[in-house]
Amino acid sequence: MHHPYLATVLPGLENVLIDEMKVKIPEARVQLTERGKVYFKSCLPLASHLQLRTADHLYRFIDRFSVGPHKRHLPKLEKQISEYDLSFAESVGGPDRSYVVHASRRGKHTYSRFEAAEAAMRGIARRYPGWIRGNADHHTLAFRLDLQGEDAVFSLRLTDASFRFRGRRSFTPAALRPTIAHALVWCSSPQETDTFVDPCCGSGTILQERMVYPFSEIRGGDLSEKAIQSARANLKDDHVVQRWNAGQLPLDSGYVDQFVSNLPFGRQIGNRADLGDRYREWVREMSRVLKPGGNAILLTEEGDLLSRAADQCSLHCRERMRLRLKGLRPAIYQLQK
Repeated sequence: MHHPYLATVLPGLENVLIDEMKVKIPEARVQLTERGKVYFKSCLPLASHLQLRTADHLYRFIDRFSVGPHKRHLPKLEKQISEYDLSFAESVGGPDRSYVVHASRRGKHTYSRFEAAEAAMRGIARRYPGWIRGNADHHTLAFRLDLQGEDAVFSLRLTDASFRFRGRRSFTPAALRPTIAHALVWCSSPQETDTFVDPCCGSGTILQERMVYPFSEIRGGDLSEKAIQSARANLKDDHVVQRWNAGQLPLDSGYVDQFVSNLPFGRQIGNRADLGDRYREWVREMSRVLKPGGNAILLTEEGDLLSRAADQCSLHCRERMRLRLKGLRPAIYQLQK
């Protein structure tokens, strides 16, 4: 039996997630794509879907329905929720069926997201009076109610924070979420023959995501000693990373198949005037070290600087996709030798 699911993802990475899904769980059928959301159906157990490393969270999709924008419409919302058969959630929450509803709201409404969540919880209580109402800190079932205008989506979260953060790890300032790091790795089309390098590795998140897939050799480095220590702790390997200057890599010419990196940009940098020189140094060095036909997958908001640096090195530069990240609009670029 096919069940409906919803996967959330950083806006801009929807197609990366869909591509990952086609490769890892080809039995799944994509139903709809929205900003930051991919709806699909699958007959596979939840464990199979946990392979989707680009997804931030996985949800069991329950229903999409209409709800009015005024407070007088909240009783209708409550009634709608009370009519759903949520018995499947018992296998998720176990014997302690304590629940909360987290609501988000976009558009013009005369009620708050908290009032919408409260109405939804009253609806659950009407249908399942034996279930326990939880709170933000203590619950086993987390329902999600997304309101956009008069459209509402109701779902049950199947993953917790450890899914997208990969458990406990050390992060340095400006570190990527593992899900975004994985998207960069996936865009590089990882092959078991790859010699893979992250020249600005920070706490090693991209390297850690690349190590999920077979490779020939993997290396990373950073100018910050603190970042190197953090990366070694996360990777549990002292040999993968080393302290280096990304403009003077201790690697032979034509040695690397794939570079993947989160380049400094936006609030990560103090003086933008110096960044153009640094980009030219880094791209020139990547060009030297890349094999013919090799690629660099790079995340940055400084596309103009990157493109000019690539032109000077006779590298083909193209924008793959643009993201929304903490108020910034970086893009994923591909440089090809």
